[in-house]
Amino acid sequence: MTSFKNARVWTASAVLVAAGLGAALAQTPPPAAAGSAAPGPTPAERAIEYRQAVFKIVSGNFGPLSQVAQGKADFKAETVSKQAARLAQIATFVGDAHPDISKEGKTRALPVIWSNRKEFDELVAKFATDTRNLAEVAENSSSAGEEFKGAVAAVGGDCKSCHDKFRSK
Repeated sequence: MTSFKNARVWTASAVLVAAGLGAALAQTPPPAAAGSAAPGPTPAERAIEYRQAVFKIVSGNFGPLSQVAQGKADFKAETVSKQAARLAQIATFVGDAHPDISKEGKTRALPVIWSNRKEFDELVAKFATDTRNLAEVAENSSSAGEEFKGAVAAVGGDCKSCHDKFRSK
């Protein structure tokens, strides 16, 4: 009796899997005709879109921290800590957001990134270190004191250094 029950469960599971696979295949577009362009962005365009998304998140988290450090926004410990932690995490994506395939296309990244990769990677590593430091300072701060302002200034300096050398205006 137990094996019959197991067989029914397996059969029911197989039917559900097959139905799901069938539904997925039904939604898959047919292959492009020979000689026609593939739909969607190219791998280079996807890499550039990814890079731009990474920097939007960097900006979206660093901008408010900069505003707090400049006294243009209130220091709210929970918000500052969350934004700094996010910034430290996303900073680890920056180096990977510049693959060789993304050298050309609609981008402000200068070709010198790929011809001077060592210096670029050093700046990216410093950015990652300084954002981790900012996250630690933010986690342990109750106000926008000198240590917080210094940590924000270090990250801002990293951004400026990289933009000055590796990004078109």
